[in-house]
Amino acid sequence: MTIDEKENAANLERLNHNLAKMEELSQRLVKAFAHKRSIDPKLQGPESDLFVRAMAAYMAEMMANPAKIFEHQVTYWGKMFKHYVEAQQELARGMGVPNDPTPKDPRFRNPLWDSHPYFNFLKQNYLLTSEAIEEAVHDIEGMDDDDKARVEYFTQQIVDMMAPTNFFGTNPDAIERAVETDGASLVKGMENLVRDIEANRGEVLVTLADPDAFTVGDNLATTEGSVVFRNRMFELIQYKPVTETVYKTPIILFPPWINKFYILDL
Repeated sequence: MTIDEKENAANLERLNHNLAKMEELSQRLVKAFAHKRSIDPKLQGPESDLFVRAMAAYMAEMMANPAKIFEHQVTYWGKMFKHYVEAQQELARGMGVPNDPTPKDPRFRNPLWDSHPYFNFLKQNYLLTSEAIEEAVHDIEGMDDDDKARVEYFTQQIVDMMAPTNFFGTNPDAIERAVETDGASLVKGMENLVRDIEANRGEVLVTLADPDAFTVGDNLATTEGSVVFRNRMFELIQYKPVTETVYKTPIILFPPWINKFYILDL
């Protein structure tokens, strides 16, 4: 057996091992999801009434000003049809890439998004559709300002979530990495996902730090403190000095609302 044949056999063995590992992790994933807790839907996103009000405002706008809605639709479908025709023409010439008028986006750094017909087609479709959705939501009239701001926010979250970079089959970086590692990168990612879901009883909550990385007295310090004032807005904690002398004027720290005392804990 030649060196190349031995290397190919080793690569095939690693690939088969990783595929078997993926199958095992998939079974664990299904089992973990089976233990998911029942959570109030209102805690997972906006109430359904918000979308009802948004749809009602959109329908009212369609009835009162059909020209504006029609203009949105014509503009969007015109761009999409032009892109489709250009893509077909370039493919007929030999796997070329059509004109790309979409703006630069840091999510699409991989050169294949600009040079490969398949990935470029996906990118342009996503960006053109995202633009149309954002404009349609932005131009809705007849909604309360707070409701409109919430609709725009949640719409943006959904649009960002559906980006092709978030899915393995449409992400050239993930595909290239999987090929380079004979599937080991997929196994590692699946292991992280399964571990997080198992630790959170079926909830998709991503672990942001290693829970075993910190030890009190080693790389994590604590200081004794006591609450000296409390009202409905906050608690004032006075920490016990650990030095022989202290400043006459104490230092008051206002930790951010997000993570609260996380910074002080570190």
